[in-house]
Amino acid sequence: MDHRTTGSSAGRIDTFSIVTSIVLLGFLAAATILMPVSTTNTLIDMRNSVVDGLGFYFLLLVFACVIFNAYMAFSKYGAIRMGYEEPEYTIFAWISMIFSAAIGYSILYWSAIEWIYYIQAPPFGMDPLSADAAEIAVAYSFFHWGIPAWSLTSVGVIPLAYRYYLRRKPGLTLQAICEGWLGDRMNGRSGKILNVLFIFSILGGLTISYGTGVPMLANNLANVLGTSESFGVHAGMIGIITAAFGFSTFVGLKRGLQLVAKGATIASLILCGWFLVSVCPGFILDNFVQSLGIVTDRFIPMSTSLDPIRNEGFPQAWTCFYFAWWITLSPWMWIFVAKISRGRSIRSVVATVTMAGTVGSMLFFGTISSYGLNRYLTGALNAVEIMNEKGPNQVISEVVLSLPLGKVVLLLWILTAFSRMVTTMDSAAYSLGASSTYDLRAEEDPVRYLRLFWAVMLSVCPLCLMYAGQFMDGGVPLAGLQAILVILAIPISVTMIAAMHSSLKWVRTDYKNWSRQEIEAEFNQLKGADNETVSYIGVE
Repeated sequence: MDHRTTGSSAGRIDTFSIVTSIVLLGFLAAATILMPVSTTNTLIDMRNSVVDGLGFYFLLLVFACVIFNAYMAFSKYGAIRMGYEEPEYTIFAWISMIFSAAIGYSILYWSAIEWIYYIQAPPFGMDPLSADAAEIAVAYSFFHWGIPAWSLTSVGVIPLAYRYYLRRKPGLTLQAICEGWLGDRMNGRSGKILNVLFIFSILGGLTISYGTGVPMLANNLANVLGTSESFGVHAGMIGIITAAFGFSTFVGLKRGLQLVAKGATIASLILCGWFLVSVCPGFILDNFVQSLGIVTDRFIPMSTSLDPIRNEGFPQAWTCFYFAWWITLSPWMWIFVAKISRGRSIRSVVATVTMAGTVGSMLFFGTISSYGLNRYLTGALNAVEIMNEKGPNQVISEVVLSLPLGKVVLLLWILTAFSRMVTTMDSAAYSLGASSTYDLRAEEDPVRYLRLFWAVMLSVCPLCLMYAGQFMDGGVPLAGLQAILVILAIPISVTMIAAMHSSLKWVRTDYKNWSRQEIEAEFNQLKGADNETVSYIGVE
């Protein structure tokens, strides 16, 4: 059966979702600026209630996504391709776009400092600053940024790309993912609410990203060139980043984002390579392998630990928080990765997103975190003391500067973070454009002015908060925005369940009576064919 449908053009815009999302974010920003203490404390209390009360739900949901991805990859359905055409991007470009867009500069920020938090307040009843705490510090980063996090990304790509490229149904939205479970009910008010929450979560999440990333870059630059860390410098950096990803957005995925992502990947590899070889390669390799062994051995305990007996709070402060954060922000990557995965098999999507993403994260934490840990253990650099006295941005700069050719490496660090931020913002602008466009077809992109609009909005929101922060002690607190993103994990988590349900329903409807060999034969025979000319013999 041919699933082609007739839909609206790419120019039909979902104005309601756009306006409502921006108004909601503006309301929250105004409350945070005008009543910073009460607003932030209220939201943090709500977040704590969510994490404490539903931590078990987040852990079980993420574990279910891991199992689901494994089933889809290793079952006969893994051979199904997202359309019959050849893939649009090379493997290197595809992986670069996925990895750079998904975690942007954040991987640099946290790989330099996350181990410091863990070593000071470790899990499993370990003593702070002990050898046991040091041993598990990098391993827990492998876990939090590894298979569980990336499984949440791939779980939504499967049904969205399958529906979009194989079933030929227009629309790259969260409502489309829920269609297999909830049917036409998502075309009404419920779908509108879901889309508003989705757009709001991206705007809020990337406002936080700017709010931590730009001050880090300003501090890095101050340590290299002696510049100030004023609002003017922050605004200038946001302007440069906006111009860069605005241009990338304007020229499109193939001529813009793809090239930036490949450049970011090359810069990242050079940076991690220098951390590895320049000072203590033996320690870094040993700690990498040991951390891999620890996370492999403790994967199930880490995935299910809620610490109800000791009640020390580590799982709630870190694992539950991270999982809720990934749940809320992963849907933006569903749209982007689905768009760039035409012609890829379900197996390759799961393997690339989950495993390549995990390996990439381990590369950063295994080299950068292990280097910082070594400098601390040998007494060469007391990163713990610097963190507690001067904050995360300064400790990042000092860790990098402690390398041979430190100032040169710090400039490379800035360039790498900049290129990764551009990739993240560009992919987010595309996803926002797609989600706010009705019935976007496989051969279409969101209209250019809409993508540029979102490019501007992604920068205007954090710029306004930073400006207001000049007149507040300590700046505008981002903890309130962080808290509300965790709270949003409750409704958005429903789309994870819908994604798994829709995937299983569609592949079983279309290919239930097909063997693995028959599925592979069909796609191999028709590989490279134009989707418009293919008779869908694999769909009943």
